Amino acid sequence: MKLKIDFDISKDAQVTKWPAIFTIGSCFAHSQAKRMKKLGMVEQSNPFGILYNPVSIECILARVSNSTLYQESDFEEREKVFSWEHHGDFKYKGKEEAVASSNQKVNETKEFLSKSDIVIITLGTSLVHTKDFNVVANCHKQPNKEFEQRQLTFEETKESIQRMIDRVWMINDKAKIIFTVSPIRHLRSGVVESSRSKAVLLAAIHEVLLENKQHSYFPSYEIFMDELRDYRFAKEDMTHPTEQAEEYIWDRFCETYFSSATNSILHEVKKYNQLAAHRPIHDSQKHEQQVAKKRNTLNTNYPFLHLK
Repeated sequence: MKLKIDFDISKDAQVTKWPAIFTIGSCFAHSQAKRMKKLGMVEQSNPFGILYNPVSIECILARVSNSTLYQESDFEEREKVFSWEHHGDFKYKGKEEAVASSNQKVNETKEFLSKSDIVIITLGTSLVHTKDFNVVANCHKQPNKEFEQRQLTFEETKESIQRMIDRVWMINDKAKIIFTVSPIRHLRSGVVESSRSKAVLLAAIHEVLLENKQHSYFPSYEIFMDELRDYRFAKEDMTHPTEQAEEYIWDRFCETYFSSATNSILHEVKKYNQLAAHRPIHDSQKHEQQVAKKRNTLNTNYPFLHLK
């Protein structure tokens, strides 16, 4: 008896043994980036926080690719200072601090992107909130009456995704771009609205990739909805994947994009992390010595690892 749908994903192993990876997009992208960091990978994720919709992601990539620095007029001051381009976690005491910190991130992001082997763009929704007809990345808990919600059209979404590719390639025309759709549904907008939002994203991505065959799509959303369709793989809110589900999707990603040599190293690092996470009841000093020895061995054998 089959209790779930299994499907094959075409392998697309990258040439680079240990790639530098830049990720941008939804909270699912953020959680997977933390996993990469724990595995000692060279990564940078969401320099201005979690972004959900394609227009906001494109906006940041455009600013970075053009080195368009922030000015004080780009920020709003309401108790704290913030930008409509950034996630709600980014608050500042004053505009001078906001400008300096944000411009530093613009420069750092461009530098990292110029050396990245893989760029992962994770789209969460094509439903957007607008203020004065401009799409905002985050409403920053401001009154609902200031915003309007609307569904991006297929053409708007498609054009925005194509411009993302163009922006990345302005910085680094050797980077491999991998698109994926976050498995997290935005049920606060409604079940039907969430499904429509994801459908527009999926259709637009695949349409763009027909003309950009050097890039690819990884089916995070489909894995969660079909292979992991049991609700035991969802957290209590019934939308966010559990740690186990995220780990499963990550393993499928590794199988798809990493070489056997890279996956062997990842396996060794996983065993090291398990050892480091263990909390012995007795002889903790001996355990610390074992962890340090294992870490030193890995760093010696694989000097490109970033283990702490």
